[in-house]
Amino acid sequence: MIIRMTAETYEQIKKHFHTSRPFEGCGLLLGTSSIDDSVDIHSIIPVKNVAAEPNHHFELEPEVWVHHLLTSPDLIGLYHTHPISAPLPSAEDLQNLQSYGQLMRIYLIAGIDPNEQQLEVKAYEVIKQEHGYRLRHVALCVT
Repeated sequence: MIIRMTAETYEQIKKHFHTSRPFEGCGLLLGTSSIDDSVDIHSIIPVKNVAAEPNHHFELEPEVWVHHLLTSPDLIGLYHTHPISAPLPSAEDLQNLQSYGQLMRIYLIAGIDPNEQQLEVKAYEVIKQEHGYRLRHVALCVT
């Protein structure tokens, strides 16, 4: 699987990363799937993080989350940020995925690359397993 997004959309995620700090930012991904098993993300919807401890956790504002689940046929996933760590799924990210993994196909995390100390966005495909869901790292192509 390959995930594509425009440079403009990629920049919007980066901007949300910076404007959310020191808290985790989060939002929804809108796009389409292709016959060749690729995904094109055409836009994002930043969503307020209503977690009790937003500097270490994220929780999408329920009203916005449910509204888009019911009204956005092109909702394909979500994204969130790790303001001080690498863009790798945490144990909590994977635990929470079990609650909503069936609702999405793509998961993006923006975080700080520990080697180069710069912002990086990693893409993951949501994979259904016998006992829940997991994330598999996939290529992200910015066009």
